Amino acid sequence: MMRKTVAAPAGALAILASTMMAGADGPSNLHDLTAGDPFFYTADQDIKADDGQREMLGVGRPDRTHSGIPHLPVFMGYMNTNYTYRFVTVAEQVFTMIGEGKHGLWRVQDNGTIREYLKPGATGLKEGADPLAVENEGVVGSDYASFIPEAGWDGYRYPDQKIDDQGRLTFIDLPITHPKYQGKYQNHDPIDLPNFYCTMSENDFPYALQAMDFAFAQKAANKVGPLGKRAGLDVSENYTRVLRLSHFPDARTWVNTGVEGQDALHVDWKPVDTTQTEAEYYLVERPFFNKPYLFVAAVYDNRDNDDLSYVRPAGPYWDALGERQAGLKTEVTQAPRFHLEGGGEAAAVGTPLFGVHHPNRAAYKGGGACPLKGGDWGRYPDTSGGAGWPTNYEEVTPLCDAVLVDIKFYSNLDQQEWTDPKKYLANAATGSTDVTYKVMPGDYGTFTDPYNTAQGKVNPDAMSVPEEITLTYSSVASPVEFERPAPRSLDTAQMVPTPSTSCRPIPG
Repeated sequence: MMRKTVAAPAGALAILASTMMAGADGPSNLHDLTAGDPFFYTADQDIKADDGQREMLGVGRPDRTHSGIPHLPVFMGYMNTNYTYRFVTVAEQVFTMIGEGKHGLWRVQDNGTIREYLKPGATGLKEGADPLAVENEGVVGSDYASFIPEAGWDGYRYPDQKIDDQGRLTFIDLPITHPKYQGKYQNHDPIDLPNFYCTMSENDFPYALQAMDFAFAQKAANKVGPLGKRAGLDVSENYTRVLRLSHFPDARTWVNTGVEGQDALHVDWKPVDTTQTEAEYYLVERPFFNKPYLFVAAVYDNRDNDDLSYVRPAGPYWDALGERQAGLKTEVTQAPRFHLEGGGEAAAVGTPLFGVHHPNRAAYKGGGACPLKGGDWGRYPDTSGGAGWPTNYEEVTPLCDAVLVDIKFYSNLDQQEWTDPKKYLANAATGSTDVTYKVMPGDYGTFTDPYNTAQGKVNPDAMSVPEEITLTYSSVASPVEFERPAPRSLDTAQMVPTPSTSCRPIPG
């Protein structure tokens, strides 16, 4: 269980720094840009015993403001794909991710199942066994897992490796209603929306790991909105950690409407009106080839049509929906419409390219063409590869770069908006609406400028200020808090990504 932290005594600062990431090498250590100290900004401060500030801050390194409000940790990190960089920061419990504008997204839709892989050393099920049979629930529960961190890349199996040399099932697909998940998805909203996604990081995102571990441990993390639930982003076996994001005011989603009278290779992206085409944005951690990556994911739905909705009317997930099948849309809208800023709407037009920022993936045998179908990425650039994961519908095609998004996001990690009139008031640390201030008394505000004295002007604000003044605030709220993430081992903390910066693995 994570522990709330309000005031952090000086000793606790060192403890937090050491537990967050052991073995920091200094400012040049790219794994830890804060040099092992998320309160680095006070590292050069030392309150002496003869300093009057000791009455408010104590002696030594300060851990709070003069008004008693605790300092908050600061983290910085970065990630990249294809040498395109995104920078993440945490300051004052606000997470930001700033990258490039108009980043291309692909459409994928989860099919209500979880792909589980055979654990190393486990017996597993034999070829031909039914993973959904009651008699196999014990083996399914103990021998398979959706993510096997200790196995690394070897934990993944390609679609053509379903049966190993011992005749065992190396992977199985379970509906989210399977007994293994102990009923937590039994009443889940039907998963009927796609998400439009793209890779933000290298595998293991080592140079953003500190910032992301902290962000994913805060109150705002793993809170999924109504659209995100309809896209299955709260299924933690598929999406291991989730952080909902908000766009900065000038950031947009853009949709390729094509050019009237021209073929589909003439492109024109226009800003989407997200008051009519609703949008939710997320930064998600999802295992890919059994390695954690970070992806940006956007979920859209129109207020006035169901273009983006779909559920395949077949299979164990469909059967498990039972009465909730009624009213679900069972045909894919190949080119869903989006509402445009300034009025009107347009159908999204995909490209046959991997992405418009990828002019020559052929140079390093990375493909370069859009997979043009959903499903397991597998052995792409072999044309059998799909657009994402084995839990995606094949018929929900990616519409590569039909939708672009500006990578300019933030999230209030404490779940409190700065528009709250009670947040950050100066009485937060006192717990009282009455705050007494001690000042140096005297007659303040007497005019001395000849312009005023010659005319006999008197300052209406002048007053004799006493030694103590008590202000009464209209409300009181606790200071902003943070949660301590679980510590990582040194080995985990100093992982490095694979040499390639391709946004998805390229089979050797």
